[in-house]
Amino acid sequence: MSQVQELSKIDKLRLMQFLATELVKEEDAKFFVANQEYPVWSPYNCSEAANVLMNLLATKQQEQNG
Repeated sequence: MSQVQELSKIDKLRLMQFLATELVKEEDAKFFVANQEYPVWSPYNCSEAANVLMNLLATKQQEQNG
């Protein structure tokens, strides 16, 4: 553990990635398949969620000012 604490941030991240990959391999060999695409949610083009947040902020500002 002391050796891990001495690692740089990037090396700690690489170690985390390595350990996560190893755990997946042990758990289920077909969890991730090489060269296959996996969908990832992104907040881009989510205008409805942005509108909800803007309305919430506007309401909060009105409460503070009123």
